[in-house]
Amino acid sequence: MKISIVNKWIYVALFSMAIIACETIEETFEEFTLEGETIYIGRPDSVITAPGFEKLRFWVALNADPKISKGLVETTDGLVKHEFDIVRTKNGKDTIQFDLPLEEGEYSFDLYLMGEHGKSSVRTEFGAKVYGDNYRGTLLNRTPAVSASFDGTANIFWSDPAEGAIETILKYEDAAGTEQTVTVANEDSETSVDSYKLGGKITVTSTYKPTENAIEIFEALPVETTFDLYKMDKGIIVPLLLAGDAGDGHPDTGGYASLFDDQVADWPDLWHSNGDGGDSDYPFVMTFDLGTDNARPGKFRLDGRPGCCTGRQPADLQIWGFSGDILTAVTANIKDGTIAEWEADAAAKGWVKLHQVTNNADEKTIEVEFNEANTANYRYIRIVPTRPIDGNETVANLSEFTFWSR
Repeated sequence: MKISIVNKWIYVALFSMAIIACETIEETFEEFTLEGETIYIGRPDSVITAPGFEKLRFWVALNADPKISKGLVETTDGLVKHEFDIVRTKNGKDTIQFDLPLEEGEYSFDLYLMGEHGKSSVRTEFGAKVYGDNYRGTLLNRTPAVSASFDGTANIFWSDPAEGAIETILKYEDAAGTEQTVTVANEDSETSVDSYKLGGKITVTSTYKPTENAIEIFEALPVETTFDLYKMDKGIIVPLLLAGDAGDGHPDTGGYASLFDDQVADWPDLWHSNGDGGDSDYPFVMTFDLGTDNARPGKFRLDGRPGCCTGRQPADLQIWGFSGDILTAVTANIKDGTIAEWEADAAAKGWVKLHQVTNNADEKTIEVEFNEANTANYRYIRIVPTRPIDGNETVANLSEFTFWSR
């Protein structure tokens, strides 16, 4: 009898709970449907961006939801908003594309797809970076080292490309003044030019892409130089051996001829002093006829002995020019007085000092460019080594001379 009473109260309790539950569900449903059912628009399958110069290109992959009619992309700070129409090119899934002008910087975006009556998809969040003048200002051009020759040809030697560079565009004027354009690949270290205009402009522009999928090529700020120097014809340069000049030096070596054979060579194919205190020991003078009245010397290079004996190279070296009757330009012997006295005599005879190298420590190669304001047409040049690196004035080694004219 007790069991039946207990069961009765259990049934009553369960029935009461069921009534309460039904009332709760009905109230919730009524609350949910009070303003009508919410219909959501399908969000994009994906959003991809790619940078251009002060712009972004968007690709929005649409799902097959036919209710989608337009979209909105905006920055999370609300400063940029762009609404776009959606015109499908096919049924079902499709992709639309559009460009958006933006200032350079980093952005966080929200994108929504929308249908009629203001219904929209849930938010799609993504970030993107826009590139412009600031980025362009960081890009580096390859550096050209121009080696032009007397015959109208030239070689341009390139520095290594910076990371991310695509290629380099070279523009220059040929002998007729016509602009030529050459594309220089990153792996190219040298470009040959078969015709150039002396004094003609050279423009170098390296190109980059900030990202692999960038929609535009970015150019570094162009750098300009000119074909203002050309390598002189060594075949017409002649040593004069004026009174007091150094002679051919050591009889077992190549002498003056080895200075213009286009070989940076060791013993015996070099000029080597006698080492006997004679005219070829420090200090000494070498005088050359450049072979043309039209030479306007602009640069000089001395290549020393490539093997041993760096200390025998010049620590101090002078370069002088003269134009006129060379018979009136013979100077006193540099060994008969001080260097200062010889310089004064040379200047009095019409020689002009073009350059002074001082305290070369251990470089086997000396390459100097003369101040353009101080150069004119000089047919004759003097190379005057006055002091060796190691202080031993009885031995000098020189391998190769090269002159450039403007």
